[in-house]
Formats: sequence, C-alpha cells, structure tokens
Amino acid sequence: MGIYSERIFPWLVDRALDKPAIDERRARLVGNASGDVLEIGFGTGATLPFYDRTRVRSLSVVEPSAGMNRHARARIEQSGWKVRLDALAGEYLPYEDNSFDCVVSSLTLCTVTNPAQVLKEVWRVLRPGGALRFLEHVASDDPARRKWQDRLNPVQQVVGVGCNLNRDTVAAIRAAGFILDPVNQQIEPSFPLAAYLPIVEGVAYKPPA
Repeated sequence: MGIYSERIFPWLVDRALDKPAIDERRARLVGNASGDVLEIGFGTGATLPFYDRTRVRSLSVVEPSAGMNRHARARIEQSGWKVRLDALAGEYLPYEDNSFDCVVSSLTLCTVTNPAQVLKEVWRVLRPGGALRFLEHVASDDPARRKWQDRLNPVQQVVGVGCNLNRDTVAAIRAAGFILDPVNQQIEPSFPLAAYLPIVEGVAYKPPA
C-alpha cells in the first residue's frame, strides 16, 4: 500500500473538492437517481449526502482503493444508509445482468484502467432503459489546451494516482452503445487547474428492450 496513494491522496481529494459549486454538481448528478442504483468509483463517498432516499430502493458502490474505502465506510456509517460496498474496480462487476436502474460515475472514467471495459460492464448490469449519470473531466475541445493536457498527462497520472487529463469520455460512452444528447464542456472555477479540467455532465441511456 502506497502511503501517498492510500493515505494522503484520499485526504487531498476531499479537501480539494470540498467546494459549494462542486457540491451543486454532485447534487445534480445523483439527486434524481432512482430505483436500484450503482455508483462506480465511489471514492471517499462524497456523493452520498446528495442521494434522495425516497427515490433510491438500493445503493451499491464499488471502489478499489483501500484508502478511499476507509473514508467511504465512515461516511456510510454516519449516514445510516444500508449500502453495499465492494472493494474492487469497475472492469468486472460482481452483479448479474440487468441488475440496476441507474449507474453513477463521478470523476471516475478519467482514472479507470480500461474505460471501454468499464462501460461494457455498466451496459451489462443496467436494465433496458436504464440511465448512466455522469460527471467527468475530459479532453478539452480547445486544441491549445488539449496539447497542454497531453504534455501534462504523465505528471497528472502520478499526482492524481492514475487520473488522465485527456480522455474523450463522451465519445467512449457513445461508442459503448448509450443514447446521449449533445454534451457541452464547462469550466468549473472551483477545480484546481480548472482550464485543463473541463467538465461534462449528462445522462446516457441504455435503449429499451
């Protein structure tokens, strides 16, 4: 276990993203999640306070980092929610096909080892007509900024414990088969290095059977 990745980094993430504007985005992301819900890359559990208990029938979460899970378990215990937490990555999910009405991804697809495989698994476990709700930072539409993202990405992967600045996540979601309306990039001033971390928010759907 790396001291930085498992002890320092989870603390840094919580501090860096503990901002009202980011909480507003988290609330938009999960506030309308309903039915049987799965969140991939749960991290420290920062989205948990924004779920609507009257809408969510069951909540399952996956997170491979032991350090993140220590924080997440404390949040779950304090919340009083009954949450299934599986300490694993999203590439191979331990759930049956068509298990969930909604999957949530919050700043996760930038870091997973194999985004295409994760999205394949998300598709598998979603019920027909189910929703993938996402908040991600992505490769910039601005060519000059994209060049700098590419240059800075090796450093970011170290500092961000595998996080990538230059993934075209919206294209990956579409390539996985999801139905998705056009998504506009936004700059969130609360983010560190905000110009190089453009944000996308959206809801993608698995077509009905």
